[in-house]
Amino acid sequence: MFNLKAVRNGLGYLRSHPSFLFQAAKDATRLQIDIPLDLLRWAVAKMPKKGKLAGLEVYANPPALGIAATLDLFGTQMRVTADVGFDAVSARSEELRIELRIAELKISAPPNSPAAQMLGAMDLKRPGNLLGFLPKKPPGLVEARDDRFVFDLMLVPALKGNRGLKRALEVLQDVVHIKEVRTSGDLLTIGLGVQVGALPGALVKLRTA
Repeated sequence: MFNLKAVRNGLGYLRSHPSFLFQAAKDATRLQIDIPLDLLRWAVAKMPKKGKLAGLEVYANPPALGIAATLDLFGTQMRVTADVGFDAVSARSEELRIELRIAELKISAPPNSPAAQMLGAMDLKRPGNLLGFLPKKPPGLVEARDDRFVFDLMLVPALKGNRGLKRALEVLQDVVHIKEVRTSGDLLTIGLGVQVGALPGALVKLRTA
């Protein structure tokens, strides 16, 4: 559905960041896509606040993406911050795999609270090992060990049955691959690799999709 407010927000961003289009065009010649973190912040602000998550912020800590969250666990306010690094991204018709590294994880809770005492016994340098204590894994998580997390977004219920996404990935998987994902300035930059020789086959798939 056409969202006039979103268009206005986008135009407002361009007016306040006149150099963005020049930077985006320059990076596009290098097969890089620039996504303003303000766009992610706008999307986060639109997310319904429900469950244990009381607040979420994103920021750049190059080359990682910084995340800060406020959680409400059984009436106890906890603050979580971490740097998320992208090791690899594999986008195929049956798999949308993202490998992450979590660094500088910090969790704060009210002093002398049961949550603070519990956190004192945790090894926050190896957050993946802590997931074994959770009764339910996050959606799409297929592996977690030490500071490494592997997600397959095609296992997330909201995406698993999305035929349009699967068809798009099937067409693009042999032509385009994601080489890197990193932050730069206040941008999330996605570096692409292109196999020009696979383009005719992709066009055939597109016509028959």
